[in-house]
Amino acid sequence: MIFGESKPDIERKMSAKQNEAAIFPIATPSIASPGAMLGIVLLTENSSYSIWEQTQTALIMLLVLLITMLLMLAASQIHRVIGNAGASLISRVMGMILASVAVANVLAGIKQYFLL
Repeated sequence: MIFGESKPDIERKMSAKQNEAAIFPIATPSIASPGAMLGIVLLTENSSYSIWEQTQTALIMLLVLLITMLLMLAASQIHRVIGNAGASLISRVMGMILASVAVANVLAGIKQYFLL
């Protein structure tokens, strides 16, 4: 994602050469990841949280899903505004953020392993 041509760029070029492009629900695991599902389960535990707190958690979850849906529906308009260069820039910045989070998690795991 940070260096060179990324996989989506290659796939975009391949689909541009063909008449049909397949659509896969690749975003579903990112939206409803196991971590997000576990977070919701933990934040709606009946013995720890009241009904009002659980309702707030559900409403926030629905708000996040609504914002995600609106951004997905507006993706073509957003792409028209930012263009290919903007999309590439955002992809590279997100790659850097992903790499930094991964390194932080690995270092935290190594630290915890050697301190215990």
